[in-house]
Amino acid sequence: MLTRIRYIFIFSCIYLWSVCLYAQHEIKPCQQEPGFIKTLGFDPLWTGLSTSEKKTIGISLIAFEKKAGESAPSPQSIKASVYQHPSWKEAGYLSTITFDRQGNVYAIPAPLISMLYNKPEKLNTVYQIDAKTGEMGEWISLPFYGRPGVNNPYGLLGIAYDCLQQTMAVASVAGSDRYNERGVIYLIDVQSKKIVDTIRNIDAMGLAFALDEKGNKRLYFGKTRSGELHSVQVANNGKWIRKTKRKELTLEGYGPRGDDKARKIKFNGNQMVVSGTAFNYNLQASSEKPETVYTFIWLPKEQKWGLNQYQ
Repeated sequence: MLTRIRYIFIFSCIYLWSVCLYAQHEIKPCQQEPGFIKTLGFDPLWTGLSTSEKKTIGISLIAFEKKAGESAPSPQSIKASVYQHPSWKEAGYLSTITFDRQGNVYAIPAPLISMLYNKPEKLNTVYQIDAKTGEMGEWISLPFYGRPGVNNPYGLLGIAYDCLQQTMAVASVAGSDRYNERGVIYLIDVQSKKIVDTIRNIDAMGLAFALDEKGNKRLYFGKTRSGELHSVQVANNGKWIRKTKRKELTLEGYGPRGDDKARKIKFNGNQMVVSGTAFNYNLQASSEKPETVYTFIWLPKEQKWGLNQYQ
């Protein structure tokens, strides 16, 4: 996965303002670019952090060649150089990346092809790259409610940062098997690094915070055992309001495979963009996991999500 370092944040809706008041929509982003990028002599506008570089373990900083007439890299941009701090590969293979408002980078481990480079006891550990120094270390080790094994070698699968309350949602599927769903979604206070609340017995992967049609903050999460995407409201005290849990949509029957799971969720105005991929709890090279991007739009009159397109 390649994550852009700098974003242009536009908190707007693609429909009339009056309609957007009643639509589910994004939370205004607050994440900052890590200061160490400039310190290293790179242009933040032309760099990206990647956990999917072939033959590279951990995180890499990719610098792209600048092209006249373009203000930022495109999917066709040529890589000029690749930088990796020595600490960035100590945790083995990593997957999803997120940022906080200070520019710190957070990443979760994910074994690739084999368990050779990922220690099972560290699969529930969140790692942080310090915004100033660029050094990576363990940020928090979350408790296991089940252990990774032969039939399910995974721990953490999803992570998302909340700009409103500075909380972090992290999802683990450690200990789940064919017959038992033992996953956990943790809600963590970023400043104190304390677990505020948990939801048990849910295997989730893609995570995202957003505001619902009533303006309440929710965590949206994709289930790993089906194509369903659910949400649950987060209270002002940072805890789950469990009775508000609801199903938002499903990817089942859509796309070239028809059985995609939501690996990544993001909001753009009142659109929900979902990256779907196959997931069967087995180790597989990322190149063997093609993704389809689905765009859903909130329909105020019907009070549901409608599929706009997928590609």
